[in-house]
Amino acid sequence: MDEILFPGEAAGAHAPAHPGLAQRLGALRANAAARLERLERNVDGLLFRWDDFKQTHRLRPSRFLAVALLTGVVSTAAVLYTPACAVIMDGQELGLVTTKAQVQAIEDRVEDRVSAILGRPYEMEDQVTLNWRVVNKRELTSPITLENALFNQVSEVTRGYVLTLDGQPIATQTTSQGLRDLIDSLKAPYVNENTIRAEFTTPLELHYEYVDVRQVTDDLSAVTALLTSNSVEPMIYTVQAGDTTSAIALRQDMSLSDLLAMNPGVEADKLWIGQELTVRQSVPYLGVRTVDQVTYEEVVEPPVEYVDDNTMYQGDSKVLEPGAEGLNQVTAQITYLSGQEDHRDILSTQVLTAPVTKVVAQGTKERPKTMPKGYFIWPVRGVITSGYGNRSLFGTRNFHGGIDIYVPTGTSVKAADGGTVITAEYNRSYGYYVVISHGNGKTTYYAHNSKLLVSVGDKVYQGQVIAKSGATGNVTGPHCHFEVRINGQRQNPRNYLP
Repeated sequence: MDEILFPGEAAGAHAPAHPGLAQRLGALRANAAARLERLERNVDGLLFRWDDFKQTHRLRPSRFLAVALLTGVVSTAAVLYTPACAVIMDGQELGLVTTKAQVQAIEDRVEDRVSAILGRPYEMEDQVTLNWRVVNKRELTSPITLENALFNQVSEVTRGYVLTLDGQPIATQTTSQGLRDLIDSLKAPYVNENTIRAEFTTPLELHYEYVDVRQVTDDLSAVTALLTSNSVEPMIYTVQAGDTTSAIALRQDMSLSDLLAMNPGVEADKLWIGQELTVRQSVPYLGVRTVDQVTYEEVVEPPVEYVDDNTMYQGDSKVLEPGAEGLNQVTAQITYLSGQEDHRDILSTQVLTAPVTKVVAQGTKERPKTMPKGYFIWPVRGVITSGYGNRSLFGTRNFHGGIDIYVPTGTSVKAADGGTVITAEYNRSYGYYVVISHGNGKTTYYAHNSKLLVSVGDKVYQGQVIAKSGATGNVTGPHCHFEVRINGQRQNPRNYLP
């Protein structure tokens, strides 16, 4: 018999130095040897009895073959077949699994999926029944297949097309055509034969996914009304020549009081070119950005060459050669936001006709002090007591052709610009008044003075004192009445003063 070696002990090794440990190892060896001897005797006895059985009970070949065949059939059946439960819902068998625990796990996953779609807890509530039987193992259903089959039986959810605006669902239908038609109709007003790209400024997308059946609708009128509505937002408007506050308000579909309320400090009768005003504009709820690729002809202004002329005053000029405009053919991509041009990118430019240079002589001669500078200053400083336009005076409504500026009697009245005095006299209505011609059809009036300091034909410079204010003529108190006329037509002085 082979020697039994214990862990950490090699054959022929010396006994441990510790006496107690040596005694226990000796006892273990003796016990193992006795058990091994009994095992050998039992095996010898079994072999002897088997030999004796073979001598006294010989099986016939047919009986031995039947026993072997039966054993094979039982073994094969155990390999190929298994007990299983059929999962049934609404009378329809959905699949086969081997344990009820599998069914419960699949139901839990289906409930979680449905709850996520509905946005509320969902339970199947004994909708599933089980039918046990023995089946071929190849008939078993995979868990994911059974889960999807069970999920598709839930009546609270369905597959549908969801229209989302900036990720938020706004409409759901079972087919996509109605929603696609809606998307196309929103782009249609801004698309033409030159449009190469059209998209929404806020993402409007169509998704095919599982949805709550209660969200499905056939009526798109509400969402159509929302997406085609307009909102009102502030924008900056730059004042152009000829603008008035009333005209600007009318163009922006605003009242004059609303315009002034949005622009604190702005006076209704005082605007200047380049001034920026805050106005309201109508903005589509859903913006559409389009890009058009177009080819067009563009007029090119001639370059200007200036030459000095010492016979003309500084600020004066004269065209020596008019030159000629050129013509280019331009291909560009123009980007629009809801129909309003945002910017354009020039792709190519072809010169069809080159421009011809324009030659202009400019004066270098020092300008006399009394020559007009081309702009006006205030004749006096004070509070405007009556503005330009219609007014009621002494119970009668009339048109006031200038502005009245309150100042005490004796205040110096200055020329708004250089020019020539063409009137200096007394008038029943204006009292003592002065009219100055500034050339190019421009004249200014200064009325109700107490004393005149200039005469007809005098040359005056901008800022020169021409009179002393007073209350002569048809007045209710001392002030300076100031008018601006262009070619004889009265203008609003506030449009010409700084």
